[in-house]
Amino acid sequence: MKQEIATVTVSAEHWGREAEAVDNARVTVSLSAPEEGVIELRFSGQLDAPQEPTHVCVTLENGLSYYGEIQGGEANDAGGWIRFEGELIDLDGF
Repeated sequence: MKQEIATVTVSAEHWGREAEAVDNARVTVSLSAPEEGVIELRFSGQLDAPQEPTHVCVTLENGLSYYGEIQGGEANDAGGWIRFEGELIDLDGF
């Protein structure tokens, strides 16, 4: 999967609380579909996020967006990955 530049928005959307979202502009990312209904986002660097994040939205420079509930992830100073619910619409064009 080739790398792209995207805006990665990480949000905390809890029932009964006001939603909180943090935008991370110009992040180097790659997307894959490790299984049906799941997207894996790999990113370089660190992402800013609210406390107790629940959702992620990846908006590519071409305007295509992927949004879903976070299923898991891991990060360190160099980068990391996040798996979230969703379907890749155009994997070949990415």
